This record gives sequence, C-alpha cells and structure tokens, in this order.
Amino acid sequence: MHVKKLVSVLGISLLTAVSGVAQEKPGTISALEFQTPKNGMVKQYEEGRKQKLEWHKQQKDTQPLYVWEVVSGEHTGTYIVGRLEQHWADYDKPSVPDQADLDQYNKVIGASVQSRWTQYYEFLPKVSSSGDTKATDKFSEIIVYHVRAGEESEFNGALARAHEAIQKTKWANGYLWLALVNGGGGGTYVLIRPHKSWADFEGKPDMKPFRQMLVDAFGNEEADSLNKRFDASVESVTTEIDKFRATPSYLPNK
Repeated sequence: MHVKKLVSVLGISLLTAVSGVAQEKPGTISALEFQTPKNGMVKQYEEGRKQKLEWHKQQKDTQPLYVWEVVSGEHTGTYIVGRLEQHWADYDKPSVPDQADLDQYNKVIGASVQSRWTQYYEFLPKVSSSGDTKATDKFSEIIVYHVRAGEESEFNGALARAHEAIQKTKWANGYLWLALVNGGGGGTYVLIRPHKSWADFEGKPDMKPFRQMLVDAFGNEEADSLNKRFDASVESVTTEIDKFRATPSYLPNK
C-alpha cells in the first residue's frame, strides 16, 4: 500500500485534540482527507482553504477542522484535512451538512486540487502514551507499518508487550498509534511522534537504543523474541513528516 494513502498525522498528534461534539468520552475515529494541489496552484489552493475557514466560522461549526502539510516523503506537498476524536455515530449528525460542506469545497477549493481521497483511522489508546502532545504541535513524524497478511495478531501482541516495556522503563512519552479501518489496504498501522521544532528531531544522547530498553525491561531472551516477532510480522515501513498549518485550520475554541 502506498504512503499517499496513509496518515500522516498524522501529525499527526491527531487524536489528542478536543472535539466539539458532546459525548461522555471522546471518540477514537479520525476522518482524514488527503488533498494534492495541481502543479502551480498551491497559492490558489491555500487561498481557497482560507475562504473555507471563514465559511466554517459563518456556519458556527462546532467541530475543529485540522490541516497538515506533508513536508517529506513521496507525497511532499499533499495536505491532510481531518476531524478527530469522532464516534461513528457522529457522522450521522455532522456539525455542518455534508452536502453544504461539499458544495463550498467545490466552489472555493475543488478547481485547484489534482486528487483527493478519504480514510478513517482508529486511535489505539492501550498502546499509546499521549503525554503533552497536541494536534497543533508543529511537526508530526509519521512511521507507517505494513503488516503481512495473517500476521496482525502477532504484530498487535508484540506491540502491546513493547508498550509495556516502554512504560516500565519510562523510555519514551508522547507517541500515538493508529490503525487504518477503512479507505485502504488492511494491516496498516501508524506511529505518530510529535515534535515541537526541527531541533526536536535530534537524537537524545542519553536515550538507550530500543533493544537495550527491551533488555532492561524483560531481559535478553524476550528482547530478542520481540524483535523477531516484529521482523516476521512487518512487510515494510514508510515514513514522512507532516507540518501543522494553523492558518487554514479551523479551531472554533481559539
């Protein structure tokens, strides 16, 4: 499956933002639309996004609409537009009518777009450690794991055990896992690591390698076993960086 069909989220601290939908608990579903502007029409696209932002204000839309730009990888220049922390039932009663939203998109943005596609992702809280991450963090490091057919159970088991090791050793904080649930190939998992600046991508000299962290948590034998489980279940890995774009994003509570 190509990376263009993946979040990048997403930034993509995609699932820590506050939804405007009245729910007892935030949902775990993110709807992400990937929009690639036509060559030479990025300026028109961004102007259209600003116009649509104003339209959402006029409609008194209660739900945030986040925008990220892909700044590295095969699909540099693609924009990701997302609503986060949704329940499936929320799509039956959107904050603004779907047809009105589409009509406005076609009016001010559609002519500048080369391609667009939509995907739905589910946040995996049991293997994530949100820390102080926010959907508005400047950058999101996106690491996409394509799991082999029939190996999802093995991958999920290894992922849960690795998360346990990370929590036990306090090795890292501020990482989010998502799984693609509709709109692409099966077995797609996304790891999102937010960064507040480019300097934040620098490796931390006092941070132990992943395998050593596993050894500290469980010993050599299980560390080797976990690494083998990941190697056997993952077919390929792709990466990208997404940059949060505040101006075209619609944040009603700001």
